[in-house]
Formats: sequence, structure tokens, C-alpha cells
Amino acid sequence: MKRTRKATLRSVVAGVLIGATVLVGPLTAPSNAAPSQPFGTSTAENGRSVLDLIPAQTRDRMLAQAPLVDAANVIRTAVDAGAPRGYAGIGLVDDHVTLWWKGALPSDIAVAVSTARRTAPVEVVEATYTRSELKKAAAKLAPVVDADPTDAAHAVRLRTDGSGIEVVVDSTAGTKRPTLPATGVSTRTVVRDRMIERSRYNDSAPYDGGIGIGLTTYACTAGFGVRNHTTSTGYLLTAEHCGPIGQPWHVAWNTTSNTGTLVGYSVASNDDHDTMLVSTSSPGDHIYVGGQNDEVRAQVTGWTEVFPGQLLCQSGYTSAGELGGPVCNLRVDFHYDDIEDLVEATQLDDDEAARGGDSGGPVYSVNANGTVLAAGTTTRSAGPGFGFQDFATARDDYGDIRPATTLVSTCRVSYVVTNSWGTGFTASVTVYNDGPAVNGWSLGWTFPGSQLIQGHWNGVFQQTAAAVSVANENFNANIPTGGAVSFGFTADGSPTTPAPFTLNGTTCN
Repeated sequence: MKRTRKATLRSVVAGVLIGATVLVGPLTAPSNAAPSQPFGTSTAENGRSVLDLIPAQTRDRMLAQAPLVDAANVIRTAVDAGAPRGYAGIGLVDDHVTLWWKGALPSDIAVAVSTARRTAPVEVVEATYTRSELKKAAAKLAPVVDADPTDAAHAVRLRTDGSGIEVVVDSTAGTKRPTLPATGVSTRTVVRDRMIERSRYNDSAPYDGGIGIGLTTYACTAGFGVRNHTTSTGYLLTAEHCGPIGQPWHVAWNTTSNTGTLVGYSVASNDDHDTMLVSTSSPGDHIYVGGQNDEVRAQVTGWTEVFPGQLLCQSGYTSAGELGGPVCNLRVDFHYDDIEDLVEATQLDDDEAARGGDSGGPVYSVNANGTVLAAGTTTRSAGPGFGFQDFATARDDYGDIRPATTLVSTCRVSYVVTNSWGTGFTASVTVYNDGPAVNGWSLGWTFPGSQLIQGHWNGVFQQTAAAVSVANENFNANIPTGGAVSFGFTADGSPTTPAPFTLNGTTCN
């Protein structure tokens, strides 16, 4: 069941966007936008949080993407629920979501697009090829590209816009290129250096993400503290290439006494996906986001799917030592659609995306309140090129693992104020389901003031004083595992972010 969902998901978000500059322009948030994904607090040192460590322009662009990610997830949920049909790709482009589709939109996808447009602008663009057509053609190219590891070709990637296939070659002078077979699909070569695995440096800390871990001397960075939702067993998620299964992993190793603090033993790994679980009874619910020797951390309040065009950060140990903070402005470009399922990104300022010792470290999106969402773990890099494994793939590999959040929940809520004026505001609410499929739902919250709902869509609303409940309509009653639904409203009163939210009686992150 998990593997089936994963195969579908990869076909949805794999691919490269139209050209390197299409997403470089500034993103614009909706008027008076106040994106606030899951709710929590950041942990600061000397008043600093992760928001203070990210350059203002990059931070604002990241936060402005909150409604775009919500809208993309609503469409992705509808695509996952049916056959691929004309689907080519989906991505975040400037200030809107773009869905590439070959042919007319089926009615279910058209409804999802209409719903998503209540949260963020959505553009539907005609694609030349479907994702299925590109995957069939890529299956003919991949064996040729993989046949000789010494030649220039090292990857096959599918373009998110459905315009064709790219074969990636490195820039080493004189390296031969393979003769590619005809596929009937537009194919071109692009130059990009091979990325190398990142490891072999020191860290120190307890068991939050971002700490240095090693067998004896340090080798890698821990990504996130996680728990299996069914068994409550705790782990640290990191990179598989850091070390073998069955070995002890330590922090605070003293090279003089040859002693350190035992975190636990590596108990599971996936070589293709370069992920590994290290057992621990105390997985942390924060990640370190500052330098190597400070205590600046951010609370992890959930996880996120990743889409081409999305901006992320990584907080590996070595980069923290050189920069005193995270590497951000990492734009997701595409997912490999092969055995590795790697996600590739580019550091848009042309800086080093990662360094030796960053392997396994946390890759994440940032919320407006300084909390973060787990996006994946660092695998490799080359200059501004960056490769990571997304958290959704790790969930598929190891069962129902989730970040070890303070509140262990099967749901989370993104609440975004999309517009406001002197006497009222408009809000979009997206509900994410991390638990079993839900058929019939009701979301509840209490406003902190005298806010009064006046208009609404995609839900059956009831308000008694400050208490609000929203039930599903007939068409959006089902929220599959990993899926999302969205609704919205206008209200009189001051813009506000209520908390907590409850879904069918369960408190959500």
C-alpha cells in the first residue's frame, strides 16, 4: 500500500521546470498575507530565531509560498486519486501555481483547480506530453545513460512542463557522450556537474536534528527526530551512506578518552534512497538552525510535500560552522523519476548548497511563526547544485514515521489570511491528513475575539459565539492518507490566527 502511494506521488511531482530562470523573480504574497502553517513556537537564543538568520528577501519569498503550497497540495490530492490521464506536472511559478495538462481537464481535476484558486492563483497550461508518455520514453534512455559510469551522461530527468526529456551530462572536457536511442519524445542534453555525497565532519548536541553523529569521530548530521506512529518507537533520520547497519552512533565523542554519548544503533536503511534510521529513545522535536556553537533552534511542527519552485533551507553542521546559520534560497527543480527518487534543487545565489559533513542533515520549509516543516535530508551537492531525499519517500520506506512533534497528531492545519481591510478579512484553511483515510470530517476552532463569519465556501459552517465548526460538503468528504482539502471564509473583525484546531475531535498541529 505504501509503495503504491509512493509510485503515484513520484509521478505527480517529478520533473524539471521550464528553464533555469523561470522562478527567479520575486514572489508576491496576497494582500496582507499572514501565512501560518502548523502552530508552535521557535526556540531562540538571545532573541534570535530561524527567521532572523534568513536574508529578509529570501525569507519573505519563502513565507509568501505558503498559500501556493496549499493550493498545489489540493490539486495533487485530486491527481493522486485518479488515473494519470493528461497529467504532466505541477509547480510553483513566481506568484502562482501552474498545472501542466495534455488535453481537456477532467471534471474532478477542474473542481480541484477551482477549489485551489480560492487559496492562490492557479494557471493551467497545455502540455506537449503526459507524464506517462515521458516515463515510457525515459525507460528507453536510462539503461543507455547508466551503462557506462565513466562517460559524460549521468541522469535522465522529465520536464515538469511536459515538453520533453533532459539527459544531464557533466562538463569534464573530452568526456564521451553515449549515443541515445530514438524515443519519439523531444530529448535534449543539459550540462550540470555530478553531485557528490556529503559527509566526514564533526558535530555536537543532544538528539535534535542538525546535530553531528558518528560511529566514533563524527561523520554526518542528523536530519530529524522521528517516531513510528503505530509503535511510538523513536529514531533519528539521516543519510544511509554515513555508515553501516548495526553500528553504534555517538555524539560528543572525545578523541582523547575514546568515549562519547551513545545515541543508538542504526537499525534500518534504504541504499537507493540514501536514508537511514538510528534508534533512540529520545528523538527531539527541534532542529538546530544557527552556528556550530549556539543554541538557536526551530520547532518542527510537521512535514511537507515538496514541489518544483518551492524554496527551502538546509542546516548541516559544516555549513553552520562556515555561515553561522542555514543555507536557504534552495529552489526545488525536479524529482528524479528513477530508483533513487532524488530531489534536486539549486542555490539561487550561486553559493555552495552544502559541504562535507552536511549529509543527512535537515532540509525544511519555514513558517511565519519561526517553526519549520520537515522536507527531507541532505544527500549530495556540487557547487549550487543540491540533492536531497524528500520526507514523503522516507515515510514510504519506513512505514508511518512522522516528525517527533510536541503534539503527536494525525492532522495539521494551514491557516492563511489572504486579504484584509478595515473591518474584516478573508482566510483560506487547508487540512492535511497524516493518518488513515477520512470519510466525513469536521474541523473546529475558537476565535480569540469577536470575529464573525459572513461568507464561506467548500464547507458547511456553524458558529456559536466564538466557536466555529466546519463540516465537509458532499464532494470533499474524503481526505486520503497524505491528502489535503481546502475551504475558506470571509469574516468581520480583526485578522486572526486561531488555535488549536480539532479534526473529528483530534487536536491538529
